[in-house]
Amino acid sequence: MITALVLAAGTSSRMGEPKPLLRLASGPVLAEVLRSVRASRVGETIVVLGHEAGKVRSGISFDGARVVENPSFREGMSSSLKLGVTALSPDCEAFFVVLGDEPFVRPTTYDALIDARERTKARIAVPTFEGVRGNPVLIDRSLEREVDALTGDRGCRALRLAHPEETVEVPVDDPGVLIDLDTPEDVRRAEEALRRGDSLADLAREREHRPLAPSASAPRPRTRGKEDLYALVSELERRREEFCLAIVTRVEAPTSGKPGFKAVVKADGTLVGWVGGSCSRHALLTEARAALAEEVPRVLRLRPGAEPTASLEAGVVERVMECQSGGAMDIYLEPHGRVPQLVVVGDSPLAECLSAFGRLLGFRVVAAGPGLDAARFPDADEIVEDLAKLPSRVDRETFGVVATMAQYDATALETLARSPARYVALVASHRRSELLLSDLKARGVPSELLARVRTPAGLDIGAKTPEEIALSIAAEIVRDRRRSAPATEEPPETVPSRKAAVDPVCGMEVEETGTAWKTLHAGNSYYFCSEGCLRRFERNPAEFLA
Repeated sequence: MITALVLAAGTSSRMGEPKPLLRLASGPVLAEVLRSVRASRVGETIVVLGHEAGKVRSGISFDGARVVENPSFREGMSSSLKLGVTALSPDCEAFFVVLGDEPFVRPTTYDALIDARERTKARIAVPTFEGVRGNPVLIDRSLEREVDALTGDRGCRALRLAHPEETVEVPVDDPGVLIDLDTPEDVRRAEEALRRGDSLADLAREREHRPLAPSASAPRPRTRGKEDLYALVSELERRREEFCLAIVTRVEAPTSGKPGFKAVVKADGTLVGWVGGSCSRHALLTEARAALAEEVPRVLRLRPGAEPTASLEAGVVERVMECQSGGAMDIYLEPHGRVPQLVVVGDSPLAECLSAFGRLLGFRVVAAGPGLDAARFPDADEIVEDLAKLPSRVDRETFGVVATMAQYDATALETLARSPARYVALVASHRRSELLLSDLKARGVPSELLARVRTPAGLDIGAKTPEEIALSIAAEIVRDRRRSAPATEEPPETVPSRKAAVDPVCGMEVEETGTAWKTLHAGNSYYFCSEGCLRRFERNPAEFLA
């Protein structure tokens, strides 16, 4: 079953009226949204209300749609999205994220997205009008956990940026996917356009600050701009995923790459962006992986087939690029390793100080504890009130500190001690630490896990105040992170080995399972980086096999 999550929890319009109750001639904006959803193949509808929910309930007929209220709607769209996902029926396979202020989306658009999902098996389906992405977005239920990790006003765009290879864009002849009504003025202009008989397409283009298209049958392609690429970088950092940023710094014509062109290479080899043609792709992927493995930036110098450079500057690697264009380019590769994470359990002043130090040191900070006041932890990236959810947030690059001041330190310490966290520390006196560790041992926590616990936490610098103690703990974390490998590191996950071959034409390394250009000659298989190399080989194999 497909569900529609209608997010209508926003604040009031500029004239004080709740946005869902802004009136078109045919009725309230939210009522029009629901009417379109009902006319589609959507199986169930869940509406998330927030601001003045009671007034909205009394002003609209929901006709069978389930309504949930979000008391935390001021925290941003993600809070409403997460609440809606928790209300999904068990048999829901995928859900639309429908904005409650976009009343002109046609029922056929919902159906087109459902058809595209069934046809392509994509996990995310996005409608486009004249090459511009719009709403609603159809999301597979398997991404539910990633939705739960969203914060602030992050929504579907963050998920799409994290899964570009699993997103399908569905062209629709529906300008309503681009038109949202935020104010009474927006409603007035939309009504005037409809009364004049103007096309909603003109209104959509105007709102997108785009000139009129030459014709409805000539959609304009939209490429990923630098803003989207920077957003992807931010999203990968937020998700603590490794990636390598590639920037073209120098070119020698002829080449399709230009200085300033950028791309992101994810740890799994996914390439997002553009730096040049296929001749540069394989070398880029190979050197980007090497830069990530070594955690050292480098300049990749691609040159045409010629004598190798006699001596290279430090930090420069050279690869031959025997493309027919004969061009050359330099690409700066900047590896971004996994961002370390600091988990601080407790609502003590020391916990607040340590959270601030974590942000200054570039850690992703998680503040945890029952009833935690988020306002006291402005430096935290995430607040976890339920300690039962803490294990899912902890990995081998997590540094955990229990600073509850005896409130719930036993539960917190056992959770972290049993986790794969690289560092576990307890802020407590010697006497309190001994009693607590003894109690945990009696409860069945293995001695080797308890031996990992640092207590007293921090380096001995004679610290007395909460600020000084937090500084000593931060210093110990930095020392351990820079000096040693994770003490509890598990065997690395098995990664399928990449079977590589060498292109006999240009000498470039090619993944056998990742190239479409291959041929069989004299009983042997040969693999190529591009169609051009393949064709050159097929014309005269002896030239390259000699």
